[in-house]
Amino acid sequence: MILLWVMSFLLYLAWTVAQLEAVLALEIQSQAIQVRHQSKFEKAEALLEQCEDQLRTLLIHEADAAEIDFNSLDLEGCRPKLISNFGNSATPNLNNPQITKVRWIEMEVGQGIRLRSVLRYQITSQQLSRINWQILYE
Repeated sequence: MILLWVMSFLLYLAWTVAQLEAVLALEIQSQAIQVRHQSKFEKAEALLEQCEDQLRTLLIHEADAAEIDFNSLDLEGCRPKLISNFGNSATPNLNNPQITKVRWIEMEVGQGIRLRSVLRYQITSQQLSRINWQILYE
């Protein structure tokens, strides 16, 4: 009887160790996935910042151009798009003259983990500022 009790106790301990190993393996995999995705996110964030800097330079050099050629952004992965261009309005806004000197640009970057930001470019002061950003899920 004692032998049966000891064997069942050892079997229970072996099952517990196997369950613990499975949980630890899943935790290690989870940590590896989290580190990999964190690294991809940081790369996308750095790329977004580089694209914004390059866009800022482009806008400053071509401030007077009616249409800006966004294809000249040679950084791979930058996908800018002009949302609206109030800088060349034929009828200025009398209620708010500042709005006639603003361009809204949407920038999308990344592979796998993609980021999209909306940028506001103040033509008169040549300031580019990020209004918001979001992660795009596939």
